[in-house]
Formats: sequence, structure tokens, C-alpha cells
Amino acid sequence: MFKPFLGAVLIIAFASGFAKAQDLDSLLNVNAFTAESDLQKQLNQSTKVGSGFSLTTRETPGIVSVITREDLENSGARDITDVLRLIPGFDISQDLQFVQGVSLRGNWANEGKVLFLLDGQPMNDLLYQTVALGNRFLIETIERIEIIRGPGSAIYGGSAEYGVINIITRAASSLNGVAVFATGGLHSSAVGRSNAGVMLAQKNKDLSWDLTAYQGKAIASDGDYQDYFGESDPVNLTDLASSDPTNINLGIKYKDAYVRAVYDNFEVTDPTTEISYQSYFLEAGYAFKMNEKFTLAPKFQFQKQNPWDYDYYETPENDFNTDAQRVLGQLDANYDLSRRVNINMGALYFQDKGVDNLYEETLILKNYAFYTQALFKHRLANATLGFRFEKNNRYDGAFVPRMALTKKIENLHFKLLYSRAFRSPSIQNVKLDTTGALPEISDVFELEVGYQFTPEMLLSVNAFYLSTKDVLIYGFEETDVDFNEWYENYDKSGSRGLELIYSVRKALWYVNATYSFSEALAGNTVDKYIVTQTTRQYAGQLAHKFTLQANVYATKKLSVNASLIAGGKRFAYLSDLNGEGVVSEELPAYTLANIYLNYKNLLPGLNIGVGVYDLLNEKPAIAQAYNGEYAPLPGRSRELVLKLSYQLNFKSDEK
Repeated sequence: MFKPFLGAVLIIAFASGFAKAQDLDSLLNVNAFTAESDLQKQLNQSTKVGSGFSLTTRETPGIVSVITREDLENSGARDITDVLRLIPGFDISQDLQFVQGVSLRGNWANEGKVLFLLDGQPMNDLLYQTVALGNRFLIETIERIEIIRGPGSAIYGGSAEYGVINIITRAASSLNGVAVFATGGLHSSAVGRSNAGVMLAQKNKDLSWDLTAYQGKAIASDGDYQDYFGESDPVNLTDLASSDPTNINLGIKYKDAYVRAVYDNFEVTDPTTEISYQSYFLEAGYAFKMNEKFTLAPKFQFQKQNPWDYDYYETPENDFNTDAQRVLGQLDANYDLSRRVNINMGALYFQDKGVDNLYEETLILKNYAFYTQALFKHRLANATLGFRFEKNNRYDGAFVPRMALTKKIENLHFKLLYSRAFRSPSIQNVKLDTTGALPEISDVFELEVGYQFTPEMLLSVNAFYLSTKDVLIYGFEETDVDFNEWYENYDKSGSRGLELIYSVRKALWYVNATYSFSEALAGNTVDKYIVTQTTRQYAGQLAHKFTLQANVYATKKLSVNASLIAGGKRFAYLSDLNGEGVVSEELPAYTLANIYLNYKNLLPGLNIGVGVYDLLNEKPAIAQAYNGEYAPLPGRSRELVLKLSYQLNFKSDEK
């Protein structure tokens, strides 16, 4: 741990020296309440993602990252996986059949542990609570991404055990006009991606509406692939592995009432299979402002999905086709007891229904939950206390308390956090359960300290300890004549580590550097996560990651953005070609270097960007995050990306 951390510190020290040499007296005399710098403007933006209350990122009771539209445009990120790799603690791993998902703080987190929200709609599938990534959630449509790098169950429920990713679209927030975009990517011998979309929105005093629609095609890899057991010849994946999204997102708001409808379809292919995820969302809500202090907000939500729809090309008898739906009603109350005390509470009920279309089997889960949270503002510290209780007709209830102390004192801020979090067993978890379908329970301790040395410079460090018990794990056994699968609870898993963020933000340039370290907890009992080389890392997971992003505004219209992601060595199960038993192997450390040029208003409203990703052509493989007998997805080769966008603004009728 020490050498990579020392290296990160040295690089950060160099960057700060490059930023501006200052003596100790000048640093000590800086007041955070001087004229607001670009960094302060970003830090002082409010977010509700960590608490439900509107607080700045330094005061919200959670370890939070916020990525703005400006940062997204400058980075030229191809999809959300590029963005997440720049966030401390996050990485991208493989599940099955080239389906990609998130890992967080050294743990595989796509098993219902991280909640994805798109304009308030939960994108986790209802069968397994996973979210498939790769050319999904197109960056061109996004205004802002708010991320909790830690537990969110007390607020968001049983899909937010390890974290929350809240995506807010441009059309639903800032856009008042029409915008179109197109993105293309080229590898040396293949078209990497082709995405296009349109956004329309009109914001008036009482009535507002927005529409986002896009479609895309992309290859998952242009590398050569050999299946895990070597049962077929190696193949090039250019024409055999795809990641194709379609999304239509419509919202209408009249005064304090709103309706949002979303259609989302995502298709992933590998050499043997096509998997599709089709989802429909409908939500309606109203905020009754009873008086200046008290708001009552009922909400209705309906989801209908057909996720993980397997279509095997040569063995249709193995197909999987199960519909899922959720009907949810929620009542939320928010009360400002005084200028210093706020109370939020509520109750919800939802019913999940799964219908196996091949075997005509139906499973119904009925859930109810109660939650409350109070924020106390004091001159010494802000205190947050809360809990959530959730119960299901098929498994034990989960009670998860939350406690936090946070404070910003001029240039210094600190956070001391404890949360218990949980993962609710989903439809397939319960259907295939063999041990009683207990909810996973995690206890998470976090400490963050940050200091703003100058109006433009901030350094923050956080440490975490995450312990999970009753870990819900998928298992299977396959023979020549039979295939059996199940879920069971394992005793313990988890991790501990630290994350460091250093930021310098000037009017004409900015630099962000991060370092993250995690190691597996002693006593892990999940055998599918274990590798033979070390007990400190789980399969496919990074222990060390360093990122560096620098942006320069060369002119008022032209920005140049360079980013670097350095990942340490990983260990994963790559193949069993010799039939000598399963043995994990080492994946070497890698460095992803990228550069992107963005030119705004080439003509009024017309922007163009061009970039190169994986400049060094290192092509790091995306390994399976557990021992699941599936070979890694070969990394994409160097890619040239071109982006075009045009925006025409409407005149505002707001008064």
C-alpha cells in the first residue's frame, strides 16, 4: 500500500507546485469567504443525493462526488463507464456474456448493491437488481451525475447497500430549447460506436415539459476472444459482441405536479447469445405545500420489465424469458421544525411480480417500509439521525439506522459517518433461494477530512470500513444432461481502505487527481471471490487506482482535456483450457491515457469535439468479478472519437 500511496502524494505535490507556489503564511491566511472562485462555486452547489435535504457536498452526510455538465463535456467521455473510472473506488467488471457492471471499493457491486437512478427512475432490473453497462446512459444527454460512494439504504432502500448513482438529464433540468447530437468512434479496423439523439424541453412558469430520445450501436470489443474452456476456436469480436441502447424519456410538470414516462432497451451480445433488457417506467407525484414549513408528497410508480432475456443462437432450450413488474405507492413528509431542525419521514408499499414465460411460473413479493431522518444544525456540528425498516412477505425484515456528524468550519470540513445498509432479495433471489433468502446486511464506518488551502485548491481524504454479512451469492452446477442454479447466503465479505481527492480549479484551467486503495477484509467466506495469489484482493478487483485529469481553456471556445487512469494488478479466473482445474491468474497493471479537444460555437450553437482513448493501446481486459467460468472481455483498442452537437435555445416565458 505504501509505495503507490507515496507515488500519488508525490504526483499531487508536483501538481500543486505547478498550480502556484505559495508560502506557508499565505496559505494559513486564506479565508474561505473571499470572492467565490470556480472551485468554490462547484463545492457550494447543493445536492440532495446524500440526505434528502439540500446541502453542499462538504456538508451532506455521505461521501459524495458530483460531476457537472462542464466536466462531462470537457472530458469527452464516451459513456458512463469512462466517467465512473475517474471516480475514487469505482471500476468496471464483467458479469456474464460480456454484460458489464460496477465494482466499488474493491467489491463486486452489480449484485443489487448500487442503485442507478435516471431522472428519479430506478434502473436496476427487478429480477436480480443489476444494471448492465457499456455504451448505455449516453453522456451527451446528461446534465449532472451525483454519486454516493457509500451506503444509501436508509434513504433509498434495498438496492443502495454500497452506493447510489443519480443521473439527471439535460432536458429534465437546464435545457430550454432543442438539442441534437451524434457521436462516432473508430478503431484501426472497426467502427467502435455510432450514437445519435435529440432533446427538446420548454420551461415556463407553471407548465414545463421535456423529451429525450436516443439510439446507439457499439461493439463491446474489437479483440480476439477464447472461451473459458476452449471449446471453440478463438474469434474476433468486432462483429460478434455489441452494446446497443435505445431510450425515450418524457416528462411533464405543472406547478407542483409531475409525470414521467421512460422506455429503455439495451441489447448485449457475445458469440453465443443475445441478451436484452427492456423496461417501461411511469411515475406521477405531487408536492402539497401545506404551509411554509410542511410539505406532503405522494408518489405512484409503475415498472414493467423483461430483463436478462436470453436468446441462445444454437441452444434455444437454454433460453430465459421472465417478465417483471412493480407497483409502488409512497407518501413522503418534510417538516422544518425550526431554522435548525428538519425532519423527513415517510412510508411506502410496493408489490413485485415475476412471470416465467417459458415455464408459466409466477412469484409475487409484497414489501412495505417506514423511514425517518432528522437533521440538526448546531454551531459545533450538523447531526443527522435516521432509520429505515423494510419487510417482505417472503424474508425477514431489515432495520438500518444511520448517524452522521458533519461540519464546515471556514476552510476545514469533516464527516464522521455510520450506516447500516441492506440488500433486499429480489424476485430471482427468492425463487432460487436455498438458505432462507436473508437480506444482506452491511455495517459501514466512514471518516472524511478536507481542507481548502486556497480559494482554488482543495484536498480531502476519507477512510472506510465496510463489513457485509449474509452475503447473497449466485451458484450453479452444469453437467452434460442438467443445469442447476441457486442463491445462498454466505457469512461474511467486505473491504476497508482510503480515498484521496486533490483539486485545483482556476478560471482558465483545472486539475483533479485521485488515489483509492482498498483491501479485502480478513475472514471472507465467499469462495467465488477468493483468488489463490492473495487474501487482500477479490477476483477481478483493483487494490490501487490513481487518476489524473487536467483541462485547459486554450481560448474562450477551445478546451483541451487529458486524463490518465492507472490501475494496479488484478487477479481473476481467465480460463481452464488445460482442464487441470480452476486457478486464478494475474492481470498486469495498466495505464489508460486519453486526450480530448472540445470546440464550442464553431457556429452559434454548434459544438465539435475529437479525442483519442487508450492512447497507449494497452487494452486492459474486463475480467469476471467472481469465479463464474467466463473468460475476460478483451479490452478495446485505441479509439478515435468524434462528437457533434447543436443547440437552439427558446426564449423563456418565466416571469
